[in-house]
Amino acid sequence: MTIRFQRLIIILLSLILTAGAVILIMINSKENLVFFFTPTELIHSHYNINSQVRIGGFVKNNSLIRNTKNNLYNFVITDNLNDIEVEYNGILPDLFKEGQGAVTEGILVDKKKMLASKIFAKHDENYMPSSIKKQLKKSDHWKKDYSTSGILGKNLPNFEIINLFDDSKKLSNADINNKQVLINFFASWCVPCKDELPLFFTLKNNYPNMMIVGIDYKDKKSDVLKFLEKEGNPYNFIGLDNNGNIGLEFEVFGLPETFLLNNEGKVIYKHLGPLTKKIVRNEISPLLQ
Repeated sequence: MTIRFQRLIIILLSLILTAGAVILIMINSKENLVFFFTPTELIHSHYNINSQVRIGGFVKNNSLIRNTKNNLYNFVITDNLNDIEVEYNGILPDLFKEGQGAVTEGILVDKKKMLASKIFAKHDENYMPSSIKKQLKKSDHWKKDYSTSGILGKNLPNFEIINLFDDSKKLSNADINNKQVLINFFASWCVPCKDELPLFFTLKNNYPNMMIVGIDYKDKKSDVLKFLEKEGNPYNFIGLDNNGNIGLEFEVFGLPETFLLNNEGKVIYKHLGPLTKKIVRNEISPLLQ
C-alpha cells in the first residue's frame, strides 16, 4: 500500500466522520425546534416510553393533588382534546395554578403519563431554560388566549404558507381577505383528522364558492402526500407548517382545529377537535352564505 493510497483512505474516513457528525447535529437541531409538544401531538408522536420530553398546555381544573409533606404533586396537562397525567416531586413555581399554561419536562413513563423533573409556569421566566425562554419571547406564545373564543372576531393573523405540491406557489392572509374561507389544521399522523376528512368533501360540494385551506402541521411532506393519496384531497390549497409557527399565530393547541373566516377577513368560528356531521349542520352551515 503506497503512502498516497494511505492518505486517500485517511481523507475519505475523515469526510465520512465529518458527514456523520453533521447529520447528528441536524437531527438534534430538528428535535429542538419543537420546544414542547401538546398532549395530542405527544400521543401521536414517535417518542417512546422512557424518553425525555417536554409537554405544554393548560393545568386542568380540579386536577391538582398535593402532598405538601413530601412535596409530591399530581396534576393533568390538557390541550382540551387530550390529557397527560403528570407526577412531580419538588417545589412548584409561584405562578403555577390550575387553568393556566405550563410546560413540564421529564420522562414519559406511559403515553399518557409523565414523571416530571422540571415545571415551567406561565410568565415565570426564572424557571425557564434559555431554549424555552427564547422561543416563547419570539412567538409571544403565552400572551395569547388559547380558549375557543380567544381568536373569534379578530382579523386573520398574518401568515404565508408554501404550497404542498408546488414550492413556487404561496398563500398569505392578504390573498384570502375578501373570501369566505375554512382553514383546517391537520397532519397525516392525526387519527381524528382522517375521521373528519369526508366532511370537507361534503362542504366543498355544498358550498363551491367557499375556499377550503388545509395547513399541514408539524408533519413530513412525504407522509402527508401518502395520506392525501390514500384518503383524497378536499382542499383548494394545502400549505406546510413544518415548525408550527403558523399554528402559533392561529393559537392552535391540538389537532385537528378548524377556523371559519368571513369575507372581511375576520375569524367568526373556531372548533377544537374533529368535526362531526352534527357540528357542521348546527354550527358551521348556519354561518355560511
